[in-house]
Amino acid sequence: MRLQPSYVDVRRLRQLLDDGNPREAETLVLSLAPAGLADLLLQLDPIELARLQPVLGRVRLADALAELDPSEAARLIARFTRAIAADILEDMEPDDAPHVVEELEDSQAEGILAEMEQDEARELRQLMTYPADTAGGRMTPEFVSISPTVTVAAAMRLVRTQAPDAETIYYVYVTDQYERLRGVVSLRQLVIADPQARIADVMRRQVFHVRVDTDQEGAARLLAEHDLLAVPVVDEVDRLRGVITVDDVLDVVEQEATEDMYRMAGIGVKEHATSPMLESARRRVPWLAFNMIWSLGSAFIISGFQGTIEAATVLAVFIPVITGQAGNAGIQTATIVIRSLALGEVTPGDTMKVLLREWGVGVIKGGLFGLLLGAIAWVWKGSPVLGLVAGGALFLNIAVVASTTGVIFPMTLRRIGIDPATIAGVFDTMLSDLMGNLIYLGIATLLIRWLI
Repeated sequence: MRLQPSYVDVRRLRQLLDDGNPREAETLVLSLAPAGLADLLLQLDPIELARLQPVLGRVRLADALAELDPSEAARLIARFTRAIAADILEDMEPDDAPHVVEELEDSQAEGILAEMEQDEARELRQLMTYPADTAGGRMTPEFVSISPTVTVAAAMRLVRTQAPDAETIYYVYVTDQYERLRGVVSLRQLVIADPQARIADVMRRQVFHVRVDTDQEGAARLLAEHDLLAVPVVDEVDRLRGVITVDDVLDVVEQEATEDMYRMAGIGVKEHATSPMLESARRRVPWLAFNMIWSLGSAFIISGFQGTIEAATVLAVFIPVITGQAGNAGIQTATIVIRSLALGEVTPGDTMKVLLREWGVGVIKGGLFGLLLGAIAWVWKGSPVLGLVAGGALFLNIAVVASTTGVIFPMTLRRIGIDPATIAGVFDTMLSDLMGNLIYLGIATLLIRWLI
């Protein structure tokens, strides 16, 4: 979590720059951690950034940009000249820089890439060919690799040579002459092994790895399941192309959780609290319009029972309780199923097993709250029949409707290749509203003679 700089800091910095006190301004900005510096830089204009750039240096600027979301980092780097932007990108980690460039306009991106060193630009372009949400899009090409034919002593010398440029040296990967992954050896194994032993004799041949086109969430899950610090990424012919480190997994977990949360609320995954108002409205309005259509469907059902409600107006008192409580129960079920699907704990093939379990949980929840609502309606309104209608409707809506839709919607969406976090929760809530009103008012219509 980034700490927001105070407005006093921003005003103070601007005052120091305007008064010609670069040394005090330098002290102020250098006292900030990269995350705090990043938030501060976002509030400065291009002229102010140009004045600070010599003080901060390209490495510190690169570290600060790495703390930002790619869209924010792109917005910030675009305020620098192309030459300075190119220097900053060259000092960013290879698994961060591509995401920033992809957020730039094409003309800006090409202009900055043209200013970079040819080797750096070529590597960056190669990484940008992989989709951002795949292992290839998350990997860094900076790793340590050795041949299986060298001795442990020779391998240690190679590690010392390659280590300064590698993102991690916890694992040393063994590749053949065609760059194909053949094994792995940990740094600890190298330290305790016989210096004259060959790497082929001490390496582990079974290596957990992922393909470049593997979904980033799958790569993160593999790292977590096997307590790995890094996982190698290979292409279609097993050539080692990069590694994904544990810090990348933390980013993936945060990103996926945030995206799921935003999607379940019908919000754009790139929206932030500081996004422009019109952009936020554009992202939210379609989902709200869709919800309104479903709400009108619920209103249409209620209007169909207008005669029943006019005959026993007390029925209207419990409509929000029945629909709201069932909707909440459905969201609980859908959330558990969606998360279990994401973690690989269940698959669409487990639908019936999960459904039977949720029916059981639904009977417990529905029975408990159905009895409670029935008792409240009876005591409050003095009608045991009203208690039976309200309690029975809540029981059926929680035990049957909410439990069924909370399982069926996510499982079906996953089976047809749609992320269930996108719409499953919303559909579940809306269907619980529709069916809740239909069940409640339907039972009331059947028993209307005892309610009036």
